[in-house]
Amino acid sequence: MLYAIGIGIAALAVYWLLGMKNMVRMNNDPDQIVLVHLLASAGNGDDQELLAHIKQEGWTSLQVADRVSHALTLAEKLLLPDEYQRAKRYANTQQARHRYGTSPASAEFGSLPRAIANDPHASKSTPAATDAPALETITPAVNESVDNIRERQGFQVNEFVVYPAHGVGQILAVEQQEIAGAKLELFVINFIKDKMTLRVPTAKVAKVGMRKLSDPTTIERAYQTLAQPPQVARVMWSRRALEYEAKINSGDVIAIAEVMRDLYRQAGEEQSYSEQQLYDAALDRLSREVAAVQHITDEEAVKECESLVIASAIGRRSK
Repeated sequence: MLYAIGIGIAALAVYWLLGMKNMVRMNNDPDQIVLVHLLASAGNGDDQELLAHIKQEGWTSLQVADRVSHALTLAEKLLLPDEYQRAKRYANTQQARHRYGTSPASAEFGSLPRAIANDPHASKSTPAATDAPALETITPAVNESVDNIRERQGFQVNEFVVYPAHGVGQILAVEQQEIAGAKLELFVINFIKDKMTLRVPTAKVAKVGMRKLSDPTTIERAYQTLAQPPQVARVMWSRRALEYEAKINSGDVIAIAEVMRDLYRQAGEEQSYSEQQLYDAALDRLSREVAAVQHITDEEAVKECESLVIASAIGRRSK
């Protein structure tokens, strides 16, 4: 009986952990940021681009409900309060007008009225989804050159920065887009190793936690953390895993070093697959920042970081 209960609890913990990981992944997905801006336009009474995007992606109504729900969570952080409320009202209105199923959502959305009750922007009509332009038509209305826009919010073009959810990236440019008549200024950040480009509103960098590279003193503190004995809390692994993942995605270089220190295992010591995955993620984030700060290769940075936890483990074992 106790064995069956234990299996049930473990299954629930795994299900919850996977759900949390999926939510974190979706909220950090660059496509979700695009969806946020499309929802903002729809909330202002123009949902052409949103409908075109749904049609292009071929989402079912269930997929639309799931992705819009996650996008609204992100929208609360990225949009102004009134923009967020309009986007939320639009999404709730559409959700209330039909049941989500497994059929393509584009036809259902295309057949619905686009106006939103009591919204001052709702008077303008929009074409059906089939007449809507493709997503690629959302291009910068004002595309100033890099020479004209080189610094915003203390960040400069070509500067390496840390974006909490993805680690070290480089600012390639500052773009200006016009969405629903409003100008939106964006940092274009490239993550070379991940082969990914992310666009972040310049006015929201503090809210999303984007920061400059750590200074040498902070890197030295991270090194000292790696050299300390591990500090593992006596709680269920599912809870510890969530705490480790939160530290990795916090962008705090000291917290990331703590994860690496606590999860390091010497050869022959038992380590689960999920522990190894989190250790590798922490090592990757920390070593990339070390490489950028010290102007060394990623491989050299990995060796430098791992040598500290290895030396610490050997020292403890020899005592």
